[in-house]
Amino acid sequence: MNVEVKPNLRRKYRVQVTVAIYREGSLSYKSEILSPAFYAKRAEARDHIRQEIRERLAHSRFFRSTRLDYDLVRYTEEASCNTYLRYSIQDTEI
Repeated sequence: MNVEVKPNLRRKYRVQVTVAIYREGSLSYKSEILSPAFYAKRAEARDHIRQEIRERLAHSRFFRSTRLDYDLVRYTEEASCNTYLRYSIQDTEI
């Protein structure tokens, strides 16, 4: 495997949030959003995700998701339309 090193480029990290809505058990909407903030270290991006999850758990109607592919879930009263959130770290060279 040949890895090309590009001069004057530095690796930066961004947080990506995936929002998915399931209606009656089927995926009806999915969107991915990249945070505008760049982090110099992966650990900084992880800290941002932890803080975001803590705030959502404390100040919203989101709960920890039992699904392995999502971090948080918000249930509707009828439980027929649920919103799931997933956080991930994307790396780029700038």
